[in-house]
Amino acid sequence: MFLKTYQSGIYSAFLLFMLGCKNSPDELAPFTNKVDWLAEKAKNVVVNYSDSGVVRVEVIAPEMIRKWDQTDYKTTLPKGVTAHFFDSNGKKTSTLTGKYATLDSKTGLMNVKGDVQVINSDGDTLLTDHLILDESKDRLATNGAVTVRRSNQIIMADGLESNRDFTKYTFTKVRGTLSVKGNL
Repeated sequence: MFLKTYQSGIYSAFLLFMLGCKNSPDELAPFTNKVDWLAEKAKNVVVNYSDSGVVRVEVIAPEMIRKWDQTDYKTTLPKGVTAHFFDSNGKKTSTLTGKYATLDSKTGLMNVKGDVQVINSDGDTLLTDHLILDESKDRLATNGAVTVRRSNQIIMADGLESNRDFTKYTFTKVRGTLSVKGNL
């Protein structure tokens, strides 16, 4: 008899507890949003991509969000990115920075936006607002306005295509060239 009374008391307390809990849909959204279930989030990320045991690319980002979208992962670097590129001997050949980036593992494209800058080992600097890195072709490209600063020259153009290391590049439409005496 005591056991049945005790069990019914437990069930009653549990029922009252459940009925007493009320949450608005907004309060429950972080726990029920299916999109968030399919996302991985990380802070202060460093990712190294290697080939035959040699690091070829090092990606550094303050925050990374990786979402699964039914067919593939989409990675967002909403607080900026720095990518260091290395040759087959492990020597740094260039550095890319930007305020925002997305990576699509299905297409192999990395879109970098906002104050994008690429500096190669010779000190040549590319400045633009949007740049696409095609991993499969090891190519950088943009259709937007670019400024390239070299040791004795500034080139302004609309559009650029380059190798990943930014050592061989061509312009789509040059708007102007400025020669400078001495180093910039």
